[in-house]
Amino acid sequence: MQIKTYLYMDKKWSEPLDVSMDSSNTLVVVFGSTDIVSIQEGLDTLILLYKNATIMGCSTSGEIYKNEVYDASLSVAVVKFEKSTFKLVVEELEEENSFEIGKKILDTLRGDELKSIFLLCDAQNIDGSQLSRGLNEDLPLECAITGGLAGDGVAFNKTWIIVNSKIVKKYISAVGLYGKDLRVHYGCKCGWSRFGVERRVTSIKGNTLYTLDNKPALELYKTYLGIYASELPAAALHFPLMLLQDGDSDAKLRAIRAIDEENDSIILAGSIKQESIVSFAKANFDELIDGAQEAAELVSIGYDKEIPALCIAVSCIARRNVLKQNAEDELEVVVDTLGTNVATIGFYSFGEFSKSQAGCCDFHNQSISLTMIYEQ
Repeated sequence: MQIKTYLYMDKKWSEPLDVSMDSSNTLVVVFGSTDIVSIQEGLDTLILLYKNATIMGCSTSGEIYKNEVYDASLSVAVVKFEKSTFKLVVEELEEENSFEIGKKILDTLRGDELKSIFLLCDAQNIDGSQLSRGLNEDLPLECAITGGLAGDGVAFNKTWIIVNSKIVKKYISAVGLYGKDLRVHYGCKCGWSRFGVERRVTSIKGNTLYTLDNKPALELYKTYLGIYASELPAAALHFPLMLLQDGDSDAKLRAIRAIDEENDSIILAGSIKQESIVSFAKANFDELIDGAQEAAELVSIGYDKEIPALCIAVSCIARRNVLKQNAEDELEVVVDTLGTNVATIGFYSFGEFSKSQAGCCDFHNQSISLTMIYEQ
């Protein structure tokens, strides 16, 4: 397995592109700015030089290249598989059919020696929670599903996916990776800590949370936030909802996308079930960095650091906004933990997918998801 990573910025490549890696068994992964003008020439070059390869990618809320964050750029990985194979599928998105789309993707990619599915999804017209539930329908135990929702700053209206070498909206692309010599490691952590008591979801419709313990959700939320309540909705970025799963040690976050004063309710970035047990959460810089390191340590388990590998990091835009100028600190601990033979690219997203310790695919908010791929 050959791996090369590149950064395209200000109409320049970090180094000359290696066209000898072009083949029908080459996968090119691209993460880019929503400022199409700044990246179009670079994207056209990739399409021209890697005409036999398969190209997949999405827009970002910041491109990750090695241990740094960029804007108005392309972060690119070119992977030529030697012992493994892959298959790419794309589906048009319809929010009301997110569950069925997940099932269809899994059914299409199902096959012998399927080790992993990596997916990139437009953030519009999708319910990430329902998509992950569809992907979990009869999911092979050995298959890891990871990926993320395309980003766009905090605008939620310009996200895109690459389909057939073209930038399109309202699509999902997923690549299945196959082979007995292929190794896929994954890790996802949030680094946020609970505060306040546990609450039961007593009324929710779609992504709108109306009551917790039969009390208005927004009223309770404001009580917990105290002086920060006056800074809503912006303050919600720092205080997500934590979903506590029975029988699963992995706590999941749900970002609070908006508040509804008229109905005293909270609009979440992903659906949760009635009767779920939740609490509110908060974070500081150290906890977020520690979360990134824990994810990297999970990915490193069983990895021989002499083997070349690719790591794809998908981190939530909320983490970048909270960490601000310290955002690269979480990338530095990831790169340092994985070692010098792991090439890292990635992006800041509107949602993350990762396999949980319980063995299923989970949809996350405000977390960092790492996927490491190599051939033994």
